[in-house]
Amino acid sequence: MINYTNKENTLKLISIEKSSLNATLNIQKNLNKQILTFMKNFIGNIQIEFDTNNAVYKYIDKSTNALNKSNKNLSHLENLIKKLESIYIDLQNCVSECEVKEKIEEYNKIFTKVINNIYINTSFIEKFIYDISLINLSELLSNKDCNSTNASNSNSLVVEASELNNSFLENTLIISDIKGKIVLPYKLEKIKEILFDKSKKYSSIEDVIEKEYTIPIKNYKMASVARFREAYKLIVKKEHGSRFKAFSLASELFFNYNLHPAIITACNSLDELDIYLACLDDNTLDDFKYFNIKYEIAPILSNNKNISLGKI
Repeated sequence: MINYTNKENTLKLISIEKSSLNATLNIQKNLNKQILTFMKNFIGNIQIEFDTNNAVYKYIDKSTNALNKSNKNLSHLENLIKKLESIYIDLQNCVSECEVKEKIEEYNKIFTKVINNIYINTSFIEKFIYDISLINLSELLSNKDCNSTNASNSNSLVVEASELNNSFLENTLIISDIKGKIVLPYKLEKIKEILFDKSKKYSSIEDVIEKEYTIPIKNYKMASVARFREAYKLIVKKEHGSRFKAFSLASELFFNYNLHPAIITACNSLDELDIYLACLDDNTLDDFKYFNIKYEIAPILSNNKNISLGKI
C-alpha cells in the first residue's frame, strides 16, 4: 500500500512498491511455469478414461484449478503494477495533488481487495506443486485406471518431473508475517545432502528446512536491534572480521529503517550485503541476483509506509 506524504517521498515509495510487486510477479510466473510443465509432460502424453474416481483425472482437475488460480494472480499483480506506473507518471508530470491522492486511494482499495485472494491462491498452488513433485509418475501411469501408455513416454515423464523440484522455492528468503517465521534461502541439493547424512535427525526435506533454515519472526521484532545483531554476526562469524569492524557496520545499519534485518541474516558475505544496499539506494533491486525475497503480509494491512510484497 502507498500513503501520500509529499511528491519526492511518494515517488520513492512507489518505486519500492513496484520493485516488490515485480519480484512477486516473477515468483508467480515461476509457479505458473511449473504447472504448465506438469500439464505438458503429464497430461499431454497420456490417454485415460475420464472416470471421476480415476487418480489421473484428479490430477488433471487439480492442475486445471491451479492454473486458473495462477493466471488470476498474474492478472491481479499486473493490474496493480500498471496502476502504480500511472500514478508515478502523474507525479512526475506534476498532476494536481488531489488527483494523485484519488488514484492512490483507488490503488490501495484494489490492493486490499485482491491481496488476500492472491495469498489464498498461492497457498493452493504451492501445495499442488509440492504434491506433484512427490508422485511416482511411472507408477501412476501404469495404474489399472489408465490405458496402456508407451514406455518411452513414461521414462521421459519421470526425468522431466525433476523440473518440479522448484516447488520448494529455492534460493528465496521468505519473510512471513502470516506464518510468523522467516525461511532463509537454501539449495534443494544441500537440503538433500543434510537429509541423507543425518537421516536419523531429520525425517523429511520439510523437517530440514524447518529446523535448519527457519527462524521465528519474533526474533526480528525490534528491527533496529536485530539489524545491529545480524550485522555484527555477519562480520564476526561469516567474514571472520574484527570486532571493531563488526561494531562499525552494526552501528551504521542500526538506523537503516529500509533494511529488513532478515536480509542481513540471509547474506552469506559482506559483498552480498553491500550489493543489496547499493541496489536499495538506487531503486534497482531487480539487479540483486544472489537470492529472491518474498514477503507474506497479513490481509489486514497497517498504515506502515514500508509494507510491500516480494523483493524489496
